[in-house]
Amino acid sequence: MRFLLRTFVLLPALLLALVVIPSAAFSVALGASDGSLDGWLADGSSDATGFLAFTSPPPGTVPTPPGTVPTPPGTVPRPPRPTPPALTFLKDQATIYPHIIKKVIGDRLSPTIYAFTENGYLYRSDHDGRLWSLVTTAAPVEDFLMSSADPDVLYSGVGVDCRDPRAPNQPFFRSTDGGVTWRELPTAMNLRPLLIDPTDPMRLFAADCNMLYLSMDGGRSWQEKPDNAAGQLWLTHRVIGMAAAALTEEDDETASTPHWRQLYAIGVDRSGNGVVAFSDDEGETWVNLVDPATALEAPRAIVAHQMQAGLIWVVTAQGVWTTSDYGVNWTLYNRGLREFTALRAPALNAITYSNDGALYLATLRGLYTKPGADAAWKKVTGTSFDELHLSGLLLTESNPSLLWVNSAEDGVFVYRLANR
Repeated sequence: MRFLLRTFVLLPALLLALVVIPSAAFSVALGASDGSLDGWLADGSSDATGFLAFTSPPPGTVPTPPGTVPTPPGTVPRPPRPTPPALTFLKDQATIYPHIIKKVIGDRLSPTIYAFTENGYLYRSDHDGRLWSLVTTAAPVEDFLMSSADPDVLYSGVGVDCRDPRAPNQPFFRSTDGGVTWRELPTAMNLRPLLIDPTDPMRLFAADCNMLYLSMDGGRSWQEKPDNAAGQLWLTHRVIGMAAAALTEEDDETASTPHWRQLYAIGVDRSGNGVVAFSDDEGETWVNLVDPATALEAPRAIVAHQMQAGLIWVVTAQGVWTTSDYGVNWTLYNRGLREFTALRAPALNAITYSNDGALYLATLRGLYTKPGADAAWKKVTGTSFDELHLSGLLLTESNPSLLWVNSAEDGVFVYRLANR
């Protein structure tokens, strides 16, 4: 009986000792590693912040780490946003890791660039290709025209094969959400988009084998533009390309403001000879800028200088024709291109210019450049695309030191312009 009484009296003291002594020892051990005691101040008073980690939460709750804001009841925490894929290079070939970019599409007046990768995905960058976001894994189109006024608006149509009278009809698509979804426009069957108004994404020109058309409502309806001038160029020539000098300064009110008042078009007749036409009334009438005695053989592309009125370049089978005075005088630059001008197959495919006046030409075998008005074309060497068939070039005003080079079969390459 005496033994039981002693046990009953000493048991609480033993339990208290088992709790208090180890806890005190554990607290000292936390701060003793550097000779100090965390949680205690120099004057012996306690620092409450040293004990936040030991605060017991209310029953049934999850403790919140210090410095965080608790999630309100009933909400689902959002997972961290993934880091957008960045542009990477294998030497000078562009990739959205780990996939090679097969084609880039953009507009000189916009920093937005679209890219198709080798696995069929479509990506978009709003920062000249520095960071990319996935648009779709299965785009129904392989090429399109982008609006610089609204990069969400895209038009796609390959056009019917004008050489084959039995060629099947070709659809025309529009996207208003940056390529996520596409809508076929039955009223635009067999049309190929050529030029979008830089101030209004719903206004665009397109053409088929016989006529030039203008739409004011995003391709839902179309107006024929047969050329009401005396020459009536589009009765004898098929329009294959267009350009606009969208930033030419006509007066103080429109300085550096995009507009659509200076339009250029190239057309070919049945023999393959071309004309270059100018319109300042949105395609109602056109003026032929080429002397009838000067035949442009097989024109393929036209580019207008955005800020210098009357300056245009036309890529033909003969070389590059240029005028700086609305066609009063034309000059053919083909020195250095003789290996291509002797070929019957298309060998000169696309042209662009840098802000210092240099020209860049995509050819059947690599990239060529011409720095001055009287200089010969010279091949750009030391790149991965020296001997590749190049199909297109893209340079933007927002990043004029970077030239995007599309090749026909081997993907996209990036060429950095020196001292630009």
